[in-house]
Amino acid sequence: MTCGSVGLSLIAILAAAGVAPAELRLRDLDGRAVAVLPAAGEPPTVLLFARTDCPITNRYAPELRRLHDRFTPKGIRFWLVYPDPGETTEAVRRHANAFGYGMTPLQDTAHDLVRFVGARVTPEAAVFVGQPGGPRLVYRGRIDDRNVDFGKSRAAPTSRDLENVLAALADGRAVSTRTTVAVGCAIPPLE
Repeated sequence: MTCGSVGLSLIAILAAAGVAPAELRLRDLDGRAVAVLPAAGEPPTVLLFARTDCPITNRYAPELRRLHDRFTPKGIRFWLVYPDPGETTEAVRRHANAFGYGMTPLQDTAHDLVRFVGARVTPEAAVFVGQPGGPRLVYRGRIDDRNVDFGKSRAAPTSRDLENVLAALADGRAVSTRTTVAVGCAIPPLE
């Protein structure tokens, strides 16, 4: 699959399921339906997959907050997506507040976004841009390369993958679709 076809294949998957990307909605912690993917003309959107019990996600909280604080004023939208159906709304609320992520938490207990994005672990990021014909995935993967493998990490990252993509988008530069392998806690499959 070529880089340009990644976004189109996601749209095709939704279309085959009878769901337009604009109709892909999750509930926030107050039960309101939220359209999570950007339409044409809307700002880029970052989906950050998280779990309350993932130590790797928790260690990334300060970095994720820094990215949120840096890029939200530049028009980039952030959602913190909790995919574990075993996590209660109250547990998610406490976790997001305790770790100070600063972004709106959503629950994806039916794995609609997990399947759409292809997320496998937490933390994992997906970045979409709005365009005519539907949102386009421009990045999916790790926050940075600090975690080399499960249980093996560097003192500091040598590549800040997510930040580089967001900086390019904030500067109005074209971004080619790219994926990296995220290291983290597995997103449990639905039974």
